[in-house]
Amino acid sequence: MTFDPWYAVLLAGLVIPVLLLVGGTRDVLAYVAAYFFLFGFGPVVSYLLGGSIYFGTNTALIGRAALGLLLAFAGVLAGGLLVRQRADLTGPKVTHRFPLLPVVLVALSLYATTVLVLGGTGFLAGTKIDRIGVAGPGHYDYLLFEMFACALYFMADGSSAGRFTFRLNLVVYVAYCLSTGERDFVFVLFSLILHRELARGGSFAKPAGYGLVLLLGATLIFSLRGGGPTDTTQVLNQGSVLFVDTWVMTHVPAVDPFTHGASYWHAVVNLVPGHAQPPLAQWLVDRYAPGSASGYGFSLTAEAYLNYGPWCIPVVFAGLTAVHRLLINRIDRAPVYAYGSVLFTVAWMYGFRGESAGLLKTCVYGLVFYGVLRLVTVRVPVGSDGEVAPQCVSS
Repeated sequence: MTFDPWYAVLLAGLVIPVLLLVGGTRDVLAYVAAYFFLFGFGPVVSYLLGGSIYFGTNTALIGRAALGLLLAFAGVLAGGLLVRQRADLTGPKVTHRFPLLPVVLVALSLYATTVLVLGGTGFLAGTKIDRIGVAGPGHYDYLLFEMFACALYFMADGSSAGRFTFRLNLVVYVAYCLSTGERDFVFVLFSLILHRELARGGSFAKPAGYGLVLLLGATLIFSLRGGGPTDTTQVLNQGSVLFVDTWVMTHVPAVDPFTHGASYWHAVVNLVPGHAQPPLAQWLVDRYAPGSASGYGFSLTAEAYLNYGPWCIPVVFAGLTAVHRLLINRIDRAPVYAYGSVLFTVAWMYGFRGESAGLLKTCVYGLVFYGVLRLVTVRVPVGSDGEVAPQCVSS
């Protein structure tokens, strides 16, 4: 099957202005789709313009991979049009405060600061893998907990202690990511900026500008850890989605058959302690470069194709879009929805270059994390005159 990748680029690119025209300039989904467009189609555009792309990409299947990405955008558009973003959204009502929240934020700040101090000059040289080795075995657990902690933005804003410790932790978190060559903070900050401006009812001109700055920052980090120049080619080649998609389409079903939902079932089983399933990223390495210590990540589009073929891709992305919309539309109804919306946006953006197991684990464990903080709360009753009444402790 041949397909001109330029058609896919142009048609997928139209999804973003359509969402903005239908939902308005404050439609969060449009900005998330713009991120997907860059990370998905950036390498395609680079190749079509004669630039370099990720080593190992099967150029003969770029058209098919571009079609798969277009199907993902079709799913996003369908989900976005079926479930519209509310036009009257405001910030979540402050009904509870979370006494444990500052404690958790301080603990995370102290952990990261200790790692940075003990690692010292070890973070100034070497590859990303070397610096992660300096950070120690708790590196990825720390990054996961920071996603949870940063999603507590609206909850932290309910008290001066919460605001101070949240900002302190955010600064330390960014410093930690820069020291270890991780770009996770880019997704976190982008989600926070979008939700903050949405709650404030302000223009999304600033979030768009901040998004551009974050993109350039992510490109710089990618260039520094790879030792390459920072230019247009680097901007377009953020991540290995195209490589993963073309490799899977080359390998499946020619060598390995479709898995018919196995990876999604493994994602559920993986939530049970002691029942960890091999990640798809490792499955790829074992077949593409056996014994290699390198990592290539994966992609949600490749996973959908691996399970049921091309038709599964729009179904998966339409479903994820619906979840995203339902959470966004409830951020002003309860703190858990505000937390869930911020976290899901981060997890979806991060998971676009990963797999369902990581996305599901982040969301489910994140809810458990929130539930623990919710066990002890300070209720803030609001009187009939709108004034906050004296606090009383509840659990």
